[in-house]
Amino acid sequence: MLSDNLKTPIPEVNFAFLDVETTGLDPVRGDRVCEIAILKTKNNVVVDSFETLINPGISIPPSSSAIHGIVDEMVEESPYFLDVAEDIQRILKGCVIIAHNAQFDLKFVDMELNFTSDLSVKNVILDTLGIARKFYSFPSNNLGEIAKSLGIPIYGYHRAMADVQITKDVFEYFTRDLERRGIRVNLLKDLIRIQGGNIDLCRYTDKILPKIIENALINKERLQIKYLSPFNDLAKSRVIEPLDVVVNRSNTYIVAYCHMRKEKCTFRLDRILEVYSVN
Repeated sequence: MLSDNLKTPIPEVNFAFLDVETTGLDPVRGDRVCEIAILKTKNNVVVDSFETLINPGISIPPSSSAIHGIVDEMVEESPYFLDVAEDIQRILKGCVIIAHNAQFDLKFVDMELNFTSDLSVKNVILDTLGIARKFYSFPSNNLGEIAKSLGIPIYGYHRAMADVQITKDVFEYFTRDLERRGIRVNLLKDLIRIQGGNIDLCRYTDKILPKIIENALINKERLQIKYLSPFNDLAKSRVIEPLDVVVNRSNTYIVAYCHMRKEKCTFRLDRILEVYSVN
């Protein structure tokens, strides 16, 4: 997609402005999306939109609710990400995705898509945060402070659609301002160039696993594990079906369907105390 569209004039590019609200900061550690919003535009005109609360399948911590105002009662009747994955993929198809702090939002979306539908984010990605850091000197580079500095109205900050609208307004301000400053932003390749290249999501694929877990992944087998909870230091036995493995800078995580919780979960490898094959 990237090589095919580098020379596309900006008015002909389909942009998808995206924001998510989440239960925490790290999907690898089990945090999930609890709200998503997308505005699709062409030549600065909105042509499609999508927004919904998401039932994350886990409780939303008070520390996260304090930021975005979303509590468990608000999402208990909302769709799971699985229920809207195809809608999200449809609206993102063929679009350049724009987000503020794109690695954060798209890491969640990519992992949720992969968890629920074996899809992934393959779009060109632009980040208003990166442009802000490179070309401006705001007192703070969080989205609200940038908008305040530029005189952009803020309504419902820290809810997904409100943040999407702010991101859209900030991006359009940036492109107009950069043009005034003589910085070329006529083609898609110009936008990619000024942010320092396309953004690649951090997908960790080095899979150093015990043989029994590797075999279960390959052969789609169930395992019984004794897992040490990070919350109360209690070890519980449970049956899982490994689906994938994710490695970050310090830990390896097994993504698996947990028969005890009846949902996809992540398990830190070094907290798996025992593992057996289930015939």
